[in-house]
Amino acid sequence: MNRGLTLSLNPRLVAFLVLKETAAGRHPEETLAEQGQLLPQRDQNLAAALTYETLRHQSFLDWVLQSRLTIGRTGSNLRLVLRLGLTQLLYFDRLKEHAAVSETVALAKDLLPGRAGLVNAVLRSLLRTRAAGHPWPPKPTLSGNPAKDLALNHSYPSWLVLNLLHRFTPNETEEILVAGNRPTPPTLRLSPGPVDRETFSRTLPFDTRPTLFSPWGLTALKFAGRPENWPGFAEGRFTVQDEASQLLGLLTGSLAPGSKVLDACCGLGGKTLLLAALNPTALIIARDKDPTKLERLQVEAGRLGLTNIQTERGDSLAERPENTATYDLVLVDAPCSGLGVIRRRPDLKWNKSTTDLSRLAALQFTLLTAASRTVKPGGRLIYGVCSFSEAEGPEVAKKFHSNRPDFRPAPTEAWPESLRPHLGPGPSLTLWPHRHQTDGFFWAIWHRLSPA
Repeated sequence: MNRGLTLSLNPRLVAFLVLKETAAGRHPEETLAEQGQLLPQRDQNLAAALTYETLRHQSFLDWVLQSRLTIGRTGSNLRLVLRLGLTQLLYFDRLKEHAAVSETVALAKDLLPGRAGLVNAVLRSLLRTRAAGHPWPPKPTLSGNPAKDLALNHSYPSWLVLNLLHRFTPNETEEILVAGNRPTPPTLRLSPGPVDRETFSRTLPFDTRPTLFSPWGLTALKFAGRPENWPGFAEGRFTVQDEASQLLGLLTGSLAPGSKVLDACCGLGGKTLLLAALNPTALIIARDKDPTKLERLQVEAGRLGLTNIQTERGDSLAERPENTATYDLVLVDAPCSGLGVIRRRPDLKWNKSTTDLSRLAALQFTLLTAASRTVKPGGRLIYGVCSFSEAEGPEVAKKFHSNRPDFRPAPTEAWPESLRPHLGPGPSLTLWPHRHQTDGFFWAIWHRLSPA
């Protein structure tokens, strides 16, 4: 199905198109914005919910469907339509069964000539099993293999479950998987200003709770539409940023006036914006290879009223002369697997592998080593990844520490007091959705020693 599709748009068709493009490697949020822009807001919300719930439960859906047909022979379009239909029956209590089936059959008529009858038969056959008193959702028979059982019941790839079982008990591994499948409303990060977050929260059209660690965060208690429609957005009063990412502001503290900071892999610049907002007298250099991301960062900085960010298109792996060691603080928020944000990006479960972790860890170490050369003596180096993978977090930090004796890990007392009980070896900080109600994230800090 191409983007020139002339069928009348509706939430299920948009969800189908997004799932199809996601399978081809596109970011679901970007495709939702593109394909759903002509829908009313309520229908946009339904399309997004259908998309993400289908992705969350993808392998479990296929297991349920294979009791009625051979999934491997269905073809990708039929498989997506069936997954969408079953998602509605299993996970959308507010949708009436007959409507869910009839709308899915209608979608099949438009997309899959001659296959609508099959779609109708499969979905109604599954409903009859529930009417006959069988468990709903269906319950797989336990195999006695914890990795296999957890992977199937919670719809995760087996390699990732095995990875977690090597580190945690089966019970805690299950807690991690459950937390990763839990839809998560957005978290706001308030801009510094005269209005405190308790007062600002009362201006929002939805309930929030203050974040546990970050003094700038408010987490919505339910999904509430698009941020640009919320009070204070146009005035730059807030941006959307998970608490795990906001903690960078606590890790850096207040920088001395005139400090020079490098965000070596800034991406869209959420952490750049935080550093600039908290340190208006510092110069923040935001470097990235992608000019589109830098342009979007500049637009967002303008909305937030930040004037101390200088974007720089470039590769932080490029060789630079030693006299570039002039930064008081260097942040390496490295490209990673994104496993820590699975609750927001369930598609990441299905497009990553152990090979990716090894490849990314090698890149992260190389980036960290290259960026360390730009830290001046007495300066700090901070490393972060939105992943709970050992390979991408603790192992990269350990390797860097053993290779760079001129960098000393920040001692426990140098970390914010509220975070000290949560520190691990290094010391370092790993955040988990099931423990901290944040995205999964890893942070490490080093000080560069001055020459003797």
